[in-house]
Amino acid sequence: MSLRRIFFIGWTIAYMTFIWIQSSYFDPESLAAITSTLNRSVYLIIGTSLELAHLFQFGLLYLFIVIVFLSFGPLRTWQELTAAAIALAYGVIDEIHQLYVPFRSFSIADLVKDTIGIVFFWWMVHRSYFSTKCSKLGHWLKRVT
Repeated sequence: MSLRRIFFIGWTIAYMTFIWIQSSYFDPESLAAITSTLNRSVYLIIGTSLELAHLFQFGLLYLFIVIVFLSFGPLRTWQELTAAAIALAYGVIDEIHQLYVPFRSFSIADLVKDTIGIVFFWWMVHRSYFSTKCSKLGHWLKRVT
């Protein structure tokens, strides 16, 4: 197995571990203590950023899984779908895990945000890799192979 492939697999596992740890130790109630001292617009920006993090977090996980597949050869449609399924399944597992974490809970809304992020990143990867001839992202992804 190539060193590059080991790196991509290790990076993806490390990122999944980061998501797990972040989900285990983040306490939304801790933000409540500082919100009374913040300007309302700053509070809204922080809240919006935390909500948008789901879109980015699981979309990025999808991208890392795609990169692992690319390290084995050209990307196929079934690999795109498998990467999306793995990223979404990890989102479900993370939500179930949060049932057992104090101050956290299972949230369908979070799963919807995870799914939107995965679909957006899928669209970007698919369009860049298969459709767009001059895409920098597509060119970079093809160099991974």
